[in-house]
Amino acid sequence: MKRFLAARPLVALLMCSILAACGGGGTSTGGSQTSSSSQVVASSATDGQTLAYPIPSNLWSAPSDATPVSGNYVYLQSDSGDYIGGGRTNVYTNADTQIAMSSSGLTINATVNGNQRWSGGFLLPKAAGTLQAGYFTDLTRTPFADPAVGGVEWSGEGRGCNTIKGWVVIDKVVQVNGALESLDLRFEQHCEGGTAALHGQIHWNKADATAGQPTGPAPIPADLWRAGAGTVPATGNYMYLESTPGDYIGAGRTYSYTPANSTIKLNPSAEYLGVSIAGNQNWSGDFKAMNGMTRLGVGYYGGLSRYPFNNPMLGGLSWSGEGRGCNTLSGWFVVDKATYNGTTLTELYLRFEQHCEGGSSALRGQLHWTSGEKPGPVNPPPAGLWKPSSSFVPPSGNYVYLVSDAGDYIGAGRTELFTPNNSTLNVTTNRTAALGISVGGWNGDFVGMTGLSQLQPGYYGDLQRYPFHDPAKGGLNWSGNGRGCNTLKGWFVVDSVSYSLGQLTAIDLRFEQHCEGNVAAQRGVIHWTAGNKPGPVNPPPAGLWKPSSSFVPPNGNYVYLVSDAGDYIGAGRTELFTPNNSTLNVNTNLTAALGVNVGGWNGNFVGMTGLSQLQPGYYGDLQRYPFHDATKGGLNWSGNGRGCNTLRGWFVVDSVSYSMGQLTAIDLRFEQHCEGNVAAQRGVIHWTK
Repeated sequence: MKRFLAARPLVALLMCSILAACGGGGTSTGGSQTSSSSQVVASSATDGQTLAYPIPSNLWSAPSDATPVSGNYVYLQSDSGDYIGGGRTNVYTNADTQIAMSSSGLTINATVNGNQRWSGGFLLPKAAGTLQAGYFTDLTRTPFADPAVGGVEWSGEGRGCNTIKGWVVIDKVVQVNGALESLDLRFEQHCEGGTAALHGQIHWNKADATAGQPTGPAPIPADLWRAGAGTVPATGNYMYLESTPGDYIGAGRTYSYTPANSTIKLNPSAEYLGVSIAGNQNWSGDFKAMNGMTRLGVGYYGGLSRYPFNNPMLGGLSWSGEGRGCNTLSGWFVVDKATYNGTTLTELYLRFEQHCEGGSSALRGQLHWTSGEKPGPVNPPPAGLWKPSSSFVPPSGNYVYLVSDAGDYIGAGRTELFTPNNSTLNVTTNRTAALGISVGGWNGDFVGMTGLSQLQPGYYGDLQRYPFHDPAKGGLNWSGNGRGCNTLKGWFVVDSVSYSLGQLTAIDLRFEQHCEGNVAAQRGVIHWTAGNKPGPVNPPPAGLWKPSSSFVPPNGNYVYLVSDAGDYIGAGRTELFTPNNSTLNVNTNLTAALGVNVGGWNGNFVGMTGLSQLQPGYYGDLQRYPFHDATKGGLNWSGNGRGCNTLRGWFVVDSVSYSMGQLTAIDLRFEQHCEGNVAAQRGVIHWTK
């Protein structure tokens, strides 16, 4: 017990410091001295003192050369066969461990939080009255001990005793105003009636509770791993991972992530940093500095274990993902650069290395990140990407042009052109960084990478099938008419795009997709502008039928019909209807349509969907109304007991007028062919209200 005999002057000095008075009124064992500001109770085992609970001289004590000469410590020595300590000897100091002590009444509590975690509870017998120096034996497990006898318990690392026998020695204890100020304590416990023991010795001063604790990272060693030249991008955000053979987490491969192929997110909070990578693989990382830091600082964080089960005095780390993680790990991380705007992290360069399960194989990583660097397409797009020949697309108006290679399952090798004259082109204008389109039985989805609020001009490459795509890259899918890919690879390019108030107003886009890994491709071009509504071709194509120049139009309204020989409807006749020989009835309030009844004949001329009124121009490739293609319009001339089952034809509105939404005048000519015949029924309608 030489250590504690030598410590008596320290006790006196401590008391002098607390009381600010050492001139008179000595302190006896178990006694107290009071100043105007504080009350100190001190008790220590020293020569010449008589203790109420005498300390035997042959009790276990830590070897003097095995404990620190200064500072707080906890020394644990476990016999072979002791379940709690596992037969090991450990020394914990402020250098790598948080040691906390407290007292309440006759109870002393201890916590050790470092590379291992322990807790202790020591209860003096009720007869002691106060905490004091002495030897307390025949103790059982705290907190189930008999208060008259007292208790002891040391547990941790997932291990504890069901029953305990043991003793506690308090070599010195000082309290100020009832709070523990300093303590020297030894103990011994035996689990489950066994002979193997766990021994412990604690030296603790409140004034030294934080002395020697690490307050920040160490200088960066020069020989730590760094990504090799040429393995990481020269600029921009990236996360680079390098796994050595045998490493379970990275499986011996290298990985490189940038905003072009992945989403790199940082979640900083005080001394903690969370990193997530979402791309072809998904990873998450945790980097934790030692307790007490308010932000990650430049330097070396070493001796780390797995977060969140790390030593809080040193910090921790963990890199996991793809269904793989370490149970235990050791490693380090380095912050090469950290820039803050106030408390907000704006730039970070970081490296790390971790070893799973005590192995020599390593996973290493290097992160470069700057806030505000947002993902986006490659612009300008790579040269050589497919474009259609200018001769294959309309010079104006909305259209979708599709070209399918021989062997392509989706387009079946066909070339198709959709315009408002033959199809309804539906575009979703309010999607976030995406275009949705439907036309001619086809559906297309073109989705930008996560982080974009709107589609931007440029190349979106290495895409997979939407909605099963990598969100960090974007996705696409062209399918319909009963056909679609299970998997696909492809790209799309936005050549130009416009938005107004967050809604898409115009876009030029081209794409290429390959189903199931095939070489054959489906390609397409989309040209769309909002407000570019469907309508007839104007001026009409040259060469369409008109009445012979020998025909002299009568004054007033009329219907003039010319039927070819072999035409079933008009039976080869020519007819002229005027108010002098017939009643001409016109329906004036139809939407983009004309209904006529004259001389036993009925005529219907209907514009394409999207028109609110008939417009001058050519309405072509029409089928029989009302069984027509609504995107093109329809017509039907029938009556007098005759009509077509099917027909093909056209009509031209040469002039038209409306007032208050109602038709007031029209000049229209038409041609129809029944059942695919060459012979035609033709006619001219002139009407003014």
